[in-house]
Amino acid sequence: MENFRTVGEFEKQESVLIIWPPRAQATSKLNMDIVSVQVVQALLGEVEVIICCYDEAVQIRAKQELARLGVDTVGIRFVLFPSPLVYPRDFGAEVLVGDLGSRARVDFRFDMYGYYPEEDELSLLLRSFGEFHAKCIGVENTRHSELISEGGDREFNGCGVMMAVQETEVAKRNPGKAVPEVEQELKRVLNLRQIIWLPKGSYDDEYAYSGPIPSADGRLGSFRSASANGHIDEICRFADTDTIVIAHVSEEEAHESKLHALNKERLDQAYEVVKNARNQDGQPFRILKMPVPEPIYVDLYPEDDAYDLWGEEVKEEMGGVLLDGTPFPDNTINVLPALSYCNFLIANNVIVAQKYYEEGMPERVREKDEQALLVLQTAFPTRRILQINPLALNLYGGGIHCHTRNIPFVRQKRG
Repeated sequence: MENFRTVGEFEKQESVLIIWPPRAQATSKLNMDIVSVQVVQALLGEVEVIICCYDEAVQIRAKQELARLGVDTVGIRFVLFPSPLVYPRDFGAEVLVGDLGSRARVDFRFDMYGYYPEEDELSLLLRSFGEFHAKCIGVENTRHSELISEGGDREFNGCGVMMAVQETEVAKRNPGKAVPEVEQELKRVLNLRQIIWLPKGSYDDEYAYSGPIPSADGRLGSFRSASANGHIDEICRFADTDTIVIAHVSEEEAHESKLHALNKERLDQAYEVVKNARNQDGQPFRILKMPVPEPIYVDLYPEDDAYDLWGEEVKEEMGGVLLDGTPFPDNTINVLPALSYCNFLIANNVIVAQKYYEEGMPERVREKDEQALLVLQTAFPTRRILQINPLALNLYGGGIHCHTRNIPFVRQKRG
């Protein structure tokens, strides 16, 4: 019998898939294509790059944009799948490697992050993406799970330890099950020794239609642009088998910002969990504290593609009110994108990370970018770290890690 294990992202990777944005512009000023091009540029030479396009028209645009910015597409593989979402991290192939040289995919159920039922057409389409992705990379062996789960809420250290958000995996995705049931199933299908449960995700990453959130002035006048509804890769990551990077809010930041204060409460709880956790050898983890980005709010207008989350169709479905009873916002909406320094991608010798400073922004934004870079340099001292601005991508509820899906390398065993 072959033994399979989950692989840490920091281990050797074979390929990385991204889903090219179906539309280029998130807003009139924020371009999605540019973010995707920069991700591809960072990956070339490190892994095989697979670009999935909605249709042939999007594929043509992707190739044109890559060529325009000097990227040679000869070595890039292009595939077609009609996904309107650009986050294969969550519904792409979750691949385990075997000690005899085989690989297997775990097939989880999918309900559009808790936004739609499983039977919804979009939920079914995106669940089928995992099988499509697996066929692209030659993985046929499939393990089926009875759980609803997304890749962005599963972090592995490669030695049988997984981190996840308990509220997400149980109350939000599998409400009919108790924690021990969910844990037992995850251990079975992923061959895990233990699960480190963080209580909750970040405040920013709550269900988008929960209600208004603090604006720049502290009043409840803004909204989440979108959200994955509770993913660990926004706040906490494994950098190696024994190192955890976790988002942190200082007392000073919490005092100055209501938004930071709301996040601090949750992040402090998460920190206590990882501080008291032990690795596969019974030893404590090395913990590196990562800053949280300064809030950057964006006005969305009905003509913006990123506005669709707040369109009339959704408003009608919600009955014109949000979950807290607040009237559904109209016309221009001030939103907070899914900002994070923890949503980085590890791909062999390169770390593709996020930064936010642009000319004219407060100096504090630049300082946070630099602090995040220092943390990553400490966590990954032998790897190149490339920071790019993902703000256009963040408007849809995720970041660079969400936009990509690694496939681990497995050395074929000689007979």
